This record gives sequence, C-alpha cells and structure tokens, in this order.
Amino acid sequence: MSNSIVLLQQQIERAEPLKQLPNHSPQYKIWCDTTTKIIREHFTDDYAGLFNGILPSSPHYASTVDRRRAFISSIEEKVQLLQAIIEEYNRFQAEPSIDISRSSPLQEYDWHKEIKAVSVRLFEDKHYPQAVEEAFKRVIQEVKRIYKDKTGQVLDGHPLMNKAFGCANQTPVIAFNQLQSQEDRDEQEGMMCLFKGIVGIRNKKAHGNVILNDPVRATEYLSLASLLMRLLDQFAV
Repeated sequence: MSNSIVLLQQQIERAEPLKQLPNHSPQYKIWCDTTTKIIREHFTDDYAGLFNGILPSSPHYASTVDRRRAFISSIEEKVQLLQAIIEEYNRFQAEPSIDISRSSPLQEYDWHKEIKAVSVRLFEDKHYPQAVEEAFKRVIQEVKRIYKDKTGQVLDGHPLMNKAFGCANQTPVIAFNQLQSQEDRDEQEGMMCLFKGIVGIRNKKAHGNVILNDPVRATEYLSLASLLMRLLDQFAV
C-alpha cells in the first residue's frame, strides 16, 4: 500500500473524534490543514480545492443545533471525499496509463538492496558521509568483482573503470549496449564517466575531512549508488 493512501486513511480515522469537539476547534483546523497538505503533495491541487470547498452549509442566523449538524455534516462530507480519492486511486492501479497521484513512483522508490545493506543504518544514525562512502565502495567492489570474473585481473580506482567501461581503443568488459553507432559509444562513455565520478567522490570522502550534514544530499548520493548497482545487476553471475 502506498504511503499516500496510508496517510489519507489515517486522516479518515482522526476525523471521527472531531465530531465530539466544539465547532471549528483548533484540532479541526489542524486536521483540515494537514489533510490539505497531504492531498496537495501526493495528489492534485484540484482535489485539495474540492476538500477545502466543503464548508458547513447553514445560515448565520441558524440555531445552535442546526449549525452543529451542519458542522458534523461537513466533516462527514470531507471524509467521503477522502474515501473517494482512495477508491479512485485503487481503481486505476491496474492501469498505469492513468495515475491520479502526483508522484506515485517516488513514493514507491527504494534503494538497491546492496546499498541498503551497507548504508541504511549509517544514514538512519545521521552518519551521512560514512553512509555515502560505504555505498560508493559497494558499487566499486561490484565492478571489481565483475571485471575479475571476466578477465581474471584485479584493478581498482580509475584504471578499473577505464578498463571495465572504456570503449575508445578497446572493447569494454562491461558494455551497456551493442556499440554499433556513435550514439551507443556516447552512452557507453557516459556510463563510464558516472562510475569514474563515484571513484573521485569516494576518494575525497575517504581521505579528506568531508562535512556532509545534509540528509537530502546524502539521499541523492545513495540514489546514484543504487542506480549504478541496478545497472550492474544485468552482469551479475
């Protein structure tokens, strides 16, 4: 179940106790604000507009009882809308061409299992430089393993990446396409540069006093390592 649906269901569960509180209590206002943010972040602004457009429909001169009924009715209508969003989301899960969520692929993304194995605990403990260093080391280790399996040779660093992926004056040991055109060779060179790039970053983080206290940047580095590991998966033996 996607995180967006879990969040909406939690908001639905929190709606019932609001009916016992005074009209427009602080808790109700916070619930509305939080729900709006969830809808905007995970779905569309149109849905958020529908949610915020549901207001108690009673004139100012109505009795206290009528205003109370209108307030409770508006909560129930908001809940019905949230349920409808969930139903619509689930209805289109089998049809990838229709996606009512704003970023469902992002919600479902996860790091490569090998990157998680070496880095996730460090990341959770906020040891971001170490988490990134271990992730890049794991990618380099995998390239070394594949290269050794195919050639019997042991290399490291930039020489490893040049020999493993280079195609200027050789046939690469690890090729990502058939190298039949200039576009193919350009792609292969681009892949080589990606792998060589993590060697340079790894070396700096391993040998320098690197300050990395930004979890977003660390996440991006770990995502890069995950991408490279998934690219290498096709060569796993």
